[in-house]
Amino acid sequence: MKLISSIHDKLVFRIGLSLSIVLLILFFAIMSSQKEAILGKHRTVATTMIQTAIIPINDALYLAGSENDDFLQSFLKNFVQEYQGGIKFAMILGDGGRVIAHSDISQVNKIYSDVYSNSALESLDPQFHIYEDSVMGGVMEISAPLGLITLSHGAVRLGLDSQPLKRELRSTTLFIIGMILLTLVLVLFIVLRISRNVTSGLRFTAEAIDAIDFQTSELLELPETDDEIGLLNDRFKRLQERLINARSTMEETNNSLIQTEKLAAMGRMAAGVAHEINNPLLGLKNCLHLLNIDPDNQADHIRLLKDGLDRIEVIVSRLLEGARKKTGTIKDYDFNRSVRDVLNLVGHRLSKEKIITQVHLDDTIPDVHNNKSGFEEALLNICMNALDAIGRVGTIQLETEIRGNNVAVIVGDSGPGIPVEERSRMFEPFVTSKEVGKGTGLGLYVSREIIRDMGGKISYADSNLGGAEFTIELPIQMEPDEEME
Repeated sequence: MKLISSIHDKLVFRIGLSLSIVLLILFFAIMSSQKEAILGKHRTVATTMIQTAIIPINDALYLAGSENDDFLQSFLKNFVQEYQGGIKFAMILGDGGRVIAHSDISQVNKIYSDVYSNSALESLDPQFHIYEDSVMGGVMEISAPLGLITLSHGAVRLGLDSQPLKRELRSTTLFIIGMILLTLVLVLFIVLRISRNVTSGLRFTAEAIDAIDFQTSELLELPETDDEIGLLNDRFKRLQERLINARSTMEETNNSLIQTEKLAAMGRMAAGVAHEINNPLLGLKNCLHLLNIDPDNQADHIRLLKDGLDRIEVIVSRLLEGARKKTGTIKDYDFNRSVRDVLNLVGHRLSKEKIITQVHLDDTIPDVHNNKSGFEEALLNICMNALDAIGRVGTIQLETEIRGNNVAVIVGDSGPGIPVEERSRMFEPFVTSKEVGKGTGLGLYVSREIIRDMGGKISYADSNLGGAEFTIELPIQMEPDEEME
């Protein structure tokens, strides 16, 4: 319905806009023509009036042989009175702009040098002007030259009331505007009717489409017409048939995909279990090796074995329960000692592969109150990833430090680092840069989730050794609402 309404609105808007522009142009054209016609009519009337006045004035000047002021004054007075207010003033200008006669006797013998007087005296043809006077108001003036062939006597100026002209222009303008608006309304009404007829078929089709039940195999009945709407309905019927066939095929494919996804999910779960248990098992293997070669520290080795077994038990419980936050017991522990324990778990591999270990632990770090087994599991994953990246020869660096209310352990290596294009996805599950068969892509993901649940974070940077550098940052005192059951 939204699309149909939009088509209807656009059709009406575009036609209405085009029509408005055309009518606006037509309005100005008609107004220009009508204005010129009205002005021409009033100019003709004014010219006739002044020609009527010029003849007796020229006769009086000819008979007198000189200026006959009394006759001219009386003539202008009677001439103005004859038109009963239609003439605002009448005057005769002599050479130099001197008023020879005027309908207002007080103006006689005055010198006029205004633009209209100069125009009347200098032109050999009648002059027509419309202007506003501060005293007389609107004036429509006509002027014409006076004189005989052998004698020049100046010009005649008639000032007519411009209100009739203005009223005629105003009424003509209003009439034209009214006709234009009426035409616009009628045309828009016709456009609306046409647009409704055009879009009604589309509206019906849209409503019918909304009512389609794709869960059934019934074809929707649409009207058949000989226009574009009929063509659209025919195409839609064909589309509906294809969709029904595709739905049947999709159901079969979906059932197959469900079974495939179940198998894939089981595979991912098995890979996750294997990955999380593998690292602690390597640590236990290393402890057994240390028991054989270093019996004097039997108690420490047995403690590490117990911690490793407890860690495996927690991992299995977490995976079976599916609750990440139930990862271990919250208690106070020595942060630096946990770091050393993790190094001991991988000590056999360090010595076997000739990897140099650089350890710098901050002795001022207090006991930390959070999940010890979770922290060691995450750190073990980070260390094992570092060892895998280094290979047989290289350097691994561990540092601890205090950062405000947090403690941090920084693990750097001399490996190749993580490619820039893979860094945005390195904490996603099953994403790995290792060779096929040498990693599950779960280590970083699992570590991040564990540290997040402890109120901390894991970040990545380029190591000063040339490889990767991961930082685990944890609160010294875990908040009560963050503690895991």
